[in-house]
Amino acid sequence: MEYRKMRKLNISPSLLGFGAMRLKTKTNGDIDYELGNALIDKAYQNGVNYFDTAATYTDGRNEKFLGQSLKRYPRESYFLATKLSLFRIKEKEEIYSFFERQLEQLGVDYVDFYLLHSMDKNLFKKVKEWGVIDILRRWQKEGKIRYIGFSFHDDYKTFKEILDYYHWDFCQIQLNYMDTSFQQGLQGYYDALEKEIPVIIMEPLKGGKLANFNTKVSKLLTDYDPNASTASFGFRYLFGLEGVKVILSGMNDMAQLEDNLKTFKNPKPLNKEEQELIKQVETKLNEIFEVDCTKCRYCMPCPAGVDIPENFEIFNDYAMYQAIPNTKWNINLLKKRDALYDACIECGACLSLCPQKIDIPNELKRMKEALKFIDD
Repeated sequence: MEYRKMRKLNISPSLLGFGAMRLKTKTNGDIDYELGNALIDKAYQNGVNYFDTAATYTDGRNEKFLGQSLKRYPRESYFLATKLSLFRIKEKEEIYSFFERQLEQLGVDYVDFYLLHSMDKNLFKKVKEWGVIDILRRWQKEGKIRYIGFSFHDDYKTFKEILDYYHWDFCQIQLNYMDTSFQQGLQGYYDALEKEIPVIIMEPLKGGKLANFNTKVSKLLTDYDPNASTASFGFRYLFGLEGVKVILSGMNDMAQLEDNLKTFKNPKPLNKEEQELIKQVETKLNEIFEVDCTKCRYCMPCPAGVDIPENFEIFNDYAMYQAIPNTKWNINLLKKRDALYDACIECGACLSLCPQKIDIPNELKRMKEALKFIDD
């Protein structure tokens, strides 16, 4: 296992970090403790020393599980990360009870890495208005947290504003070879590197999509190296970024974990030939789509409540990655909003509004037929 030093913090976390968000659950919603403990054991015994959770993960069960699982190991032998989920907090005073409950659930006296969770422009307003940084610094002085950082989901402009606001100990961003221009993108990574702020990577495989995607495209990778997993190329893309100190992976079965340990045992960045291969994969994936929708939203609002661009984005995303669990998740989110394709009444109000001249009602019907496995 490689350990990359965070020089200003004088610590060396494992390059592979264990993301607990995707742990498997039983039919009653409880985390599968037997499997979860086995995964934690395997990871820890193979050198993983960075474990990430949040109060909101697994319907609020995640912190308690991870705290109990890690209790079997010396506290100083691992780094524990969790998050202040301001999107769950309505009043400033709730911050204190929220954090105290986290310490209680985790069964610890302190947290190593404490993140402002999923920062965007609206949540960052809360941070400034409520003086949240001052609260975190107080906890830091009291020894309740060691390092202050943030995780991020918004645009580059917002990222730059947050990055420049405080002398952060670290930051956590979504980055992979398909998302170099998404959210803060690669430019945000370089900005953090310039400020010598250690970077922790989430979604290195785009929520698992880069581990198993469109077979015609992934064949480029398997033909190049039949002994390497498709996922390994995604991790190795990030190995070459020196500012990246931890790469989180949401490992929820033993096969995933073992493949990741194999990849991280001797972390070789992509060579020039492999970098060109990844560019080909990116280009070919981006050429795959079912509906030529640009998300201009001229067709909205739909009289029946269908979120037309979001439906087509899910359809196109499935064509690219063939990620069935992710597709089901997104479909269910639209269904909860009554914005799914099956709400279409074929009134035709959208037809004259679409600059791309898409036959929207028929495309929605085609999508419903293509994704009928969702209801199976």
